[in-house]
Amino acid sequence: MTGQTAIPPAVIKAPEIKAGVGARRVRSARAVPDLPVYYYLTHFEDMLAQIEARCAPCLDGPETDFIARFAALSSHARCLYVRIAGRKGRIFDMRRLQYPEISNLEAQAQSLRGAGFIRALEPQDFQGYLQGLIKPDLIALMTENMPETAFKKSWKKALLVDTARDYLCFEDVYIAPDWIAQARLAPLDYMLFLFFGTITPNLQPFTLRDLGLMRAPDWGQDYGARFEDCESARSAYFYARALYDFKHGDAAQTAALIDSVGDWPAPLEAGAEAGRDKILQKLGGLSEQLKDIPMALSLYVRSGAPLCNERVIRLRYGRNDEAEADRDWVKARLESLIDNPGSDDELMFASDFYARKYDGKRTSMMTDILRGAQMLSLDEAFRNTPERAAAHHYRQVGYDVVRAENTPWRALFGLTFWPLLFGDAATGLHSAFDRIPADLRLGTFYETHSAAIEARLERLSDPARAMSMLLRELTAHYGRGNTIFRWSPKLLEGLRPMIELAGPACAEMLRAMAKDWSGARDGFPDLMLHRGDDLRFIEIKAEGDVLRRNQLTRLQQMRRAGLTVDVARVAWIVDPDQDYVVIDIETTGGRPGAHRITEIGAVKLRGGEVVDEWSSLINPERPIPPFITKLTGIHENMVAGAPLFSQIAEDFAAFMDGAIFAAHNVNFDYGFITMEYERLGQYFQFPKICTVASMRRFYPGHRSYSLKNLCIAYEIDLTSHHRALCDAKAAAELLLLVNAKRMAGFPNKKPASKGGFS
Repeated sequence: MTGQTAIPPAVIKAPEIKAGVGARRVRSARAVPDLPVYYYLTHFEDMLAQIEARCAPCLDGPETDFIARFAALSSHARCLYVRIAGRKGRIFDMRRLQYPEISNLEAQAQSLRGAGFIRALEPQDFQGYLQGLIKPDLIALMTENMPETAFKKSWKKALLVDTARDYLCFEDVYIAPDWIAQARLAPLDYMLFLFFGTITPNLQPFTLRDLGLMRAPDWGQDYGARFEDCESARSAYFYARALYDFKHGDAAQTAALIDSVGDWPAPLEAGAEAGRDKILQKLGGLSEQLKDIPMALSLYVRSGAPLCNERVIRLRYGRNDEAEADRDWVKARLESLIDNPGSDDELMFASDFYARKYDGKRTSMMTDILRGAQMLSLDEAFRNTPERAAAHHYRQVGYDVVRAENTPWRALFGLTFWPLLFGDAATGLHSAFDRIPADLRLGTFYETHSAAIEARLERLSDPARAMSMLLRELTAHYGRGNTIFRWSPKLLEGLRPMIELAGPACAEMLRAMAKDWSGARDGFPDLMLHRGDDLRFIEIKAEGDVLRRNQLTRLQQMRRAGLTVDVARVAWIVDPDQDYVVIDIETTGGRPGAHRITEIGAVKLRGGEVVDEWSSLINPERPIPPFITKLTGIHENMVAGAPLFSQIAEDFAAFMDGAIFAAHNVNFDYGFITMEYERLGQYFQFPKICTVASMRRFYPGHRSYSLKNLCIAYEIDLTSHHRALCDAKAAAELLLLVNAKRMAGFPNKKPASKGGFS
């Protein structure tokens, strides 16, 4: 990419917004599938069979006993257990369980009690019992056993439960014998972990799949076990359980977890190691919040993960009690990390921290990059969409622009490595519920498939071979569910510039993603620009935005790979040449969803002058109420031969092209027009400004800000009030008053462009 010409600096003319109208992707409603009566039992037994077949080395006595005792139950008892296991919570009132396909629920419950799958409630179940009560029953219990002043019936249920738990004891409350607790939880939870790879407190994934609410694609594989032996599986389960309990448990559980840190099992595989590092990081962070720095340090040092290393360095550098010794240690530790970093992020942190603390550098890399970035001066009306505004600025200077960010990189990664991720060569999928391969998630993907990965990356050096490979994968697998990227009909066209202009550089980036997916899957620049043989990526930063660590890391990686990557900062101005379209509509009523437009009037302003007008009656395809006719003068005969909105939509969008949408009470007009485009399956999106709100801001003191009263106050012609074009012209006069004040409050000439692209 060397020898490219720099992108011209921003010119005074504000960006034209040409993408204000476009096709909207509409999701069709999911049909509820027609399921067999006992489908849930079939799926549960199928899962147990798969666990027995694939995970036998990982099962101990409690699991094998669970499977054997479950198989010995009657079919209806098994159905009841699966129904219970699929519900939220672990404590239930049998009187509220209604399953017409299961005969004699009480008899089936007795069978489950006898086999140890359910039991009577015990003191440790008290909170679950309180949570299981419906609110009226909970209030009745509290009224009977607590002082009236201890609670309010209007409280939310969660607060009532906490209050009842603090006041009442299990032994003091009568609990009907119909209440049961699910038993044999430990073996069930462990087997669900073996199957799903995560802590799953119930059978909800099966339920969501069976009801069509979640896709679980069958990858067409003979899935293998997640773990090779019982010790590895138990180690991984311990850390997954610890993370789950940290998130969902109470303070006592967390304290017990910290106290037992010396007894934690050794992590015997990648998932366990990642889980250990994550829980140490979370517990260390909690200790920092509680101002227990020694405890935080003792937890962080047990992990070699980059984030834990960083916290140790920052905490030891900031301590005052052993400042000199700590800072000598920090210096040596930073030098070690620079020589042998655990990741690119860690190298970035260590280099930057060392430079600022030991080499006298006063600002961070992030600050230096932002200070040296090119400045784009754009009209302040686009404050909410800086990336979109910048994209159109670059289009004005001749570039094709794609709002990129992570999307093309993840799509290129997914298509390039599809056979290794989801195809016949994949080794990281262990059930149909796996949306992302385990080896990719755990950072072992490159190590597992290095030869095949390099062979596929080599094809990226030849654009024709690369596009052929991508087309083949897209054609064969289009629409298959995954969590790496989204399918799109224009997917390949978005990737073409990257392949044709920078294939080898893209291969470098995909290699980094394959080695460290969790660390390199995001942080890519906002925009991709190409013109001729010039390809570059731009990160857009508005006022107050910072450059995040992962964005800095990605920028440096991409530059090392040979890509042109830059940061552009946005400065907001008032552009005197910006187009505004001032709009007024007349309708059949006041609600966009229920009523329709009968007339649109629009006036285009540029440089303080009216440069164009547009108006049309619209056939609303429904009666016009008499009071609307009396107000506007528009009756049904006038609109009978008028065009439908669908017939003028394209013409109106062309008139709006590049403009800011303005109106008196703008959300009314904008909402109706947006709804009309939605009916056509399109979106309508433009920056907007309201002359009501703006007049209140810049011209305070009026008793009324209605269009009629403001026109009287400022001697603006309003001879045909409540006809669209007349009202639009009047609102345009108000906008000119507003813009005169805006010009005084903002710079209206662009500052010199600072920095530039290399």
